[in-house]
Amino acid sequence: MSDSDAGTQVETAYRSLLRRALLAGGAAAVVCAVVFALTGGGSGLVSSLLGSVIVLLFFGLRLLVMRRTARSNPQLVLAVALGVYTGKIAVLGVAMILLTRISWVDGPALGLSVIITAVVWLAAEMHAFVKLRIPVFAAAASERTPPAGGGES
Repeated sequence: MSDSDAGTQVETAYRSLLRRALLAGGAAAVVCAVVFALTGGGSGLVSSLLGSVIVLLFFGLRLLVMRRTARSNPQLVLAVALGVYTGKIAVLGVAMILLTRISWVDGPALGLSVIITAVVWLAAEMHAFVKLRIPVFAAAASERTPPAGGGES
């Protein structure tokens, strides 16, 4: 398998992960919105949707960034992954602190929707990853060819 084939396979994998996780996360967002609309009225509905949309955007952005760097060297991919994760957690924390200080935001609806949507997204992403069955070391293994001449003497 060439580096180009491996890169294409990884990009396709990220696309599949994004699609599957977005479907599951979106479904969780709808369920949360309905539950919090029934229990908290308009404030619960808006707060729930706000929390879920934040999660869907942040988590989706991570997969999009990872897809764009899939063909880079492994050290860059790791640095990008750690940077995006750290930034995502920091911005999400600040957003939660700021949003809960707004009078019309229902804190429990916002917080629970964030947690539920994030857990469902991650579970769907892990399930999709397991189903992909991508050989992790395929590119490295193809580079190792036996020496000409049949071995050592």
